[in-house]
Order: sequence, then C-alpha cells, then structure tokens
Amino acid sequence: MTAEQPSHAQRPDGSPSLPQKVIAIHEALESARVPHAIGGALALAYYAEPRATIDVDINVFVATERWPRVRDALEPLGVDVALEVAALERDGQARLWWDRNPVDLFFSYDPFHEEMRRAARRVPFAETTIPILSPEHLAVCKAMFDRPKDWLDIEQILVATESFEVPEIEAWLEAMVGEADPRLARLREILVRLSLA
Repeated sequence: MTAEQPSHAQRPDGSPSLPQKVIAIHEALESARVPHAIGGALALAYYAEPRATIDVDINVFVATERWPRVRDALEPLGVDVALEVAALERDGQARLWWDRNPVDLFFSYDPFHEEMRRAARRVPFAETTIPILSPEHLAVCKAMFDRPKDWLDIEQILVATESFEVPEIEAWLEAMVGEADPRLARLREILVRLSLA
C-alpha cells in the first residue's frame, strides 16, 4: 500500500513544512550513519487509513550512549536538542522540538529493536524515499503505548495490510510485556474477532 504523497511546500511563514522536516531529519541521520526508521502516524499511512499528525516519530537504532552523534546530526537543522541525559538513559526515549513539531526519538535497548532495524522498509515520500517500520513492528509499538487510538490503528493495520505476520506481533509483544499483561490479552481478543487467531 502506498500512502498519498505529501505536499512538501514551505509554510506561508517560510518555515519548512512537515514533509521537508521529515526528509531533512532522515538525510541528516543517514549522513551521520545513524540507522533509523520512521514510525508513528507517518508510517501508519502506508499500511492503513492516513490520519493527520504534526509529530515525527523516529526509531534510532543505536544505544543512548550514541546520543551525541544523533544530537550533532539534528541540531544544525534547527531541532532544539536540549534534554536531560539521565532521563534519556533511564527511558530510552526523548521528545525534542523543531518549531511546533515534536520530534520523538526512540533508542535501542532490546533485541526487538535490532529486528525492527533489519525489517524496516524503504517507501516513497515526496520526491525521495524514507525508511519506515514494518507493519508488524509498528503494531507492537502501538500495543506497547496502549492508547485508545493505538488500538484503532492496530485494527486498521490488521485489516488493510496484506501478508501480515500475525505470529510475529504476538510473539514480540509477549516477549516485551509478559504473558499476563492485559495488552497481550487485548491483542488476542482483536485477533479472534478479526478471525486472525
């Protein structure tokens, strides 16, 4: 499935549009040799019904100790790279800002993240291509977040995506949260309802 190609025209005030920012971030990380993939609503648009977003969710497939390299790639773009390093090391993620757009970074700390890196897909975006998470791994991330909109997104991914590896999402979610976690039970309920279990 191919997402509708985004308009990449500048905003009326001359600042970069969201697609321009996505491309700039991707190119900066690529130049810095930081492996990465776009997630969130931007990736969802390739697997299900697109929805509006102002966020840029980026999985950077490096440990938090590599934050200085990521910082040095993003700061020249105009991204506000101020953060608490202790919180980054504790949480494995951080929210930065580029003007009004949140830039959410998710660092690697689990074998799941290496599998995410390996399975990332290149897709057309504006006049270039960008890496995005696979539908299975995007669904696992959304189940982890456990927000109402995430479960709606998961159902859309399951219904709209061809060749979806159901056992993979179930196995990774169980590995991440444990057999007794209610998120795994909710996923299994959805799979049964959609006749995918």
